[in-house]
Amino acid sequence: MRLKYKKPNKHRIFAIGGLIISALICFFNFTPSMRNVRSLPSAIFAENIDGLNLALNGIPNSMRQSVAAAGSDDETLSEKELNIKLFGLITLRSIPVYVGERKCVIPCGDAIGISIHTKGLLVVGNGSFTDAGGKRHSPSSDAGIRAGDRIISVNGIEVNTSEEMQRVIDGSTGGVGLTVERNGKVLSFNIVPVNADDGRLKIGAWVRDSTIGIGTLSFIDSATGKTAALGHAVVDSDTGEIITVLNGSMCRAKLIGIKKGRNGDPGELQGSFDDKCELISDITGNGELGIFGTVRSEYLNSLQNNALTVAFPNEVHLGPAVILTSLDNSGVKEYSCEIIKLYKQSYAEQKGIIIQITDESLLSAAGGIVQGMSGSPILQDGMIVGVVTHVFVNDPTRGYGVYAYWMTDD
Repeated sequence: MRLKYKKPNKHRIFAIGGLIISALICFFNFTPSMRNVRSLPSAIFAENIDGLNLALNGIPNSMRQSVAAAGSDDETLSEKELNIKLFGLITLRSIPVYVGERKCVIPCGDAIGISIHTKGLLVVGNGSFTDAGGKRHSPSSDAGIRAGDRIISVNGIEVNTSEEMQRVIDGSTGGVGLTVERNGKVLSFNIVPVNADDGRLKIGAWVRDSTIGIGTLSFIDSATGKTAALGHAVVDSDTGEIITVLNGSMCRAKLIGIKKGRNGDPGELQGSFDDKCELISDITGNGELGIFGTVRSEYLNSLQNNALTVAFPNEVHLGPAVILTSLDNSGVKEYSCEIIKLYKQSYAEQKGIIIQITDESLLSAAGGIVQGMSGSPILQDGMIVGVVTHVFVNDPTRGYGVYAYWMTDD
């Protein structure tokens, strides 16, 4: 009698293979190496490869499959990604790794006047006007121009002031072509200006070409002279759009008073500045984590070189700290606070720290944190750990801060 060969059931083979793999994973899940993998932080910060290896102590080299660049060519302070794999196939963790020499900066706290000229013209709204016959027109609205658009050029000519745009419109015959940036995309519009009842050619767009305000200087990079302030972007008051900088400056502000903060009503530093105020820095950048520029040598020379190390985010802890800020023209003073909450972050974000003001003199004078204090450096354990960014509207004794580390890499 001949026996017939029966082919193995594929589904049964796959099931057995799956059980074997599951059993192996369960086994490895309880090994010391796997416990070490689970205990790794959401991001690793190190000054050099030795520091990285120390942070990865207990993770076998065979599981560290790759440390690959993640969109940054800056080898002095760059983000990379560490992939930890089981059997070289199964990814267990992908962790951002920041390796670079620890920065030293000079903490400041001076109240500053901020003046920014926009690159292009920010549209803050569309309006209508009447012609000589009393008919109303709104050419920009009809063409599709929106609040928040940034006009880059008119008829191919770059414009950075409203006067420049008006000159091009006045010299046009027929329609004008607007090149506009909207949400990162460049768009083109054709608009036919209309003679208004005052005899001027108009398109009906309300535009802004500059902005001013009061804030606080955060720190100066002692090696490069790079300045950082605010800890958050300068945005247009009407549109909420981040202002693109053509040029700008920070100067020492004259403080004239404080509107004390109360629950539901944030206070504010009241001050002024003009062309005669001491120039501190230019402004070359405006982003999510603040405004940046290069310090003037005269201001830098007036400071004591009390540079401090910038803490890695994982080194910041709950407990006592201080902020440096100015309440009047007598200079920067140190005020006590408490770090009451920390957010674990694997990439740059604005709100990483919550502080509570405990200093009685600051509470008495200002009620806590007020508008204009944005940028005040936060110090802990002899390091600069963060920068004040926002006040809690319903509790001015508390506020958010950004990790200073992220600002040094902006």
